[in-house]
Amino acid sequence: MSQMTKIAGSCILIALLAVPGLPSELAGTFEEAAARGDVQEKAPATKEYFARTLMPYFGKTYAPVFQSCFAAVPNPDSTAFAFVVAIAADGHTERVYSDRETNILQCVNKTLSKGAFPPPPEVPYYLHVAMNFGDDHPRRQAAEKSAPPLVLEPNKYSYTFGVPAGWEYSFEQAQEAGTRLLFFPRGGSFAVSNSIVYANEDDDLCVATCKGMLARTIDKTIRESRDDSPSLQVSVASPIAIIGGGSAPVRILTGWRDPRQAKEALAFIEHDEAIVLVVLTTKNVKTWEQDYAAFREIVAGHKFFSCNSPDLAVSCH
Repeated sequence: MSQMTKIAGSCILIALLAVPGLPSELAGTFEEAAARGDVQEKAPATKEYFARTLMPYFGKTYAPVFQSCFAAVPNPDSTAFAFVVAIAADGHTERVYSDRETNILQCVNKTLSKGAFPPPPEVPYYLHVAMNFGDDHPRRQAAEKSAPPLVLEPNKYSYTFGVPAGWEYSFEQAQEAGTRLLFFPRGGSFAVSNSIVYANEDDDLCVATCKGMLARTIDKTIRESRDDSPSLQVSVASPIAIIGGGSAPVRILTGWRDPRQAKEALAFIEHDEAIVLVVLTTKNVKTWEQDYAAFREIVAGHKFFSCNSPDLAVSCH
């Protein structure tokens, strides 16, 4: 072989190795796949794909799958688990890895293993997702890492929210605080953060349905708040449009008796099954503008799923 042929062959090989997106050998274990996914999540070439394309798609597509599996599977296991999806160049699922088997994962995997994701900038792309449903499980902290929050009322409904950049959420701290879900700036907590956002449900006035109970629920909430803090001032803010449809009326509250509640924003989201209440509360208004922007993003990303939802992947029984 001539020297020129060797050089040409070497150049071709180098060029092939340098082409982004060419597939490499798949990871052999869950641990290896998860480690690769964690690197890709933060790598400059792939972090925008993960944050702006892949996770929003995953939340929109798979929240209904989880809801329908919880409704369809007898004795659903709500403990935490993690999985990794190896995504091919055209977006199809090449392989699904998991750290443990549960009947919910088995149900979801029927859809996940045939999934089609947005084509990634690097292949295989490893989507590492850890699911937590609020169950009191020692792996909860790891399970809150990547997945959008999914609040479950088994055999009834589930719902999720947006997660703003720079914020995180905790089911464990929410449980300790007596709420369904708790958000706070990254690195903070319920105890130390200046501002937090929490979610609860209110169906006190509902009988057969909560439809039509929104105005009365808002009045009841304000009345009970004034019973605690007679000097409370209430103003109406612009409603927040929700990507799942509709909008949430918002009330701004100041003048609480408790000095730790310098200012609050309350968003009310009406559904047939429940009225979801999302609250931003701050100890010091110095960060109000950025905190309220995060609150809007949380509320705007709200999606609600029940057996009446039209896009369930598994029929409810």
